[in-house]
Amino acid sequence: MDIYRDYFTRENLLASLANAQYIPRMLGEMGLFRTLGLTSTTLSIEALPDNNVAESAAIARGGPPKALMLEKRGVEPFTTASYAWNGAVMADEVLSARAAGTSGAAEIIQTRIAEQTAMLRNQADFQLEYLRMAVINSATNAFGTAGADQTIAFGASDTVAVHQSIHQHITLRLEAALGGLSYSGVDVLCSDVFWQGFIQSKTVRETYLNTAAAAQLRGIPMDYMDYGNVRWWRYRASGNIAITSGEAKAIPRGVPGLFIQAFAPNDTVDSVGAGAMGSPYYLNSEPLRTPAGIKGYQMTLQTHPVMVCTRPQCVLTVSLS
Repeated sequence: MDIYRDYFTRENLLASLANAQYIPRMLGEMGLFRTLGLTSTTLSIEALPDNNVAESAAIARGGPPKALMLEKRGVEPFTTASYAWNGAVMADEVLSARAAGTSGAAEIIQTRIAEQTAMLRNQADFQLEYLRMAVINSATNAFGTAGADQTIAFGASDTVAVHQSIHQHITLRLEAALGGLSYSGVDVLCSDVFWQGFIQSKTVRETYLNTAAAAQLRGIPMDYMDYGNVRWWRYRASGNIAITSGEAKAIPRGVPGLFIQAFAPNDTVDSVGAGAMGSPYYLNSEPLRTPAGIKGYQMTLQTHPVMVCTRPQCVLTVSLS
């Protein structure tokens, strides 16, 4: 029995990858990003014209009508980037180790594969969430510029005034940016500094405390609350994956294709071909050969993503006053 050949097949590696520990990724779990598989290394998005209409001045009776011209369509290309990480499971690790409660090499190999693939998967998930956050923090691209910064005076003691400010500075501005597109709500992703200022304000504190108490009874963490017809979320930062300190990002919910994450196929022969669609993860292994024989197997995890905001004007930066 060739234990390396038996346990390092593509099918076994993919099974280990699927069972790997998953790093929480709020942006991915919220469903903000639509996932696409590409057949090439470029994501091409058609820029549909607005063809807006507006009020017109009256014309003389019998005079010529005002001409309305359709705007031209365009296509914007976005090139994927490539990321790759590797790790190895060596023969000496199997020979000199025993998994808890086991005595065979097979169990040790499976344990080491699971540990190594978990580390590779965690690294890939961290990188993908970092790229999503970069799009949220800097949405400006070929499709336009992010909306102007907005300030909400949560320190005011008048609840009605705060609700009016939220409606004016967030809701109305997002609706103007969306034009005729429908949406199902508004999410505001808050940095820790913004979140603390938000929940400690006079107008919000009582509502937050009541909501947090109810959440505690249900045994769930209190990381969001609804206020002013908007859902406010605390984004739990991790290293450089964070909303800019002291700020929050307001985003309309339920807008198809507002954010896109697309993945190109892997750069290996068995990953490309007619109709082959890209996947978020590609895990492969190669034997580490020496004149004396195979010393182990090296596993490589690759991903080829591109993240795009198709309507940058629908991402507002919000600050407190």
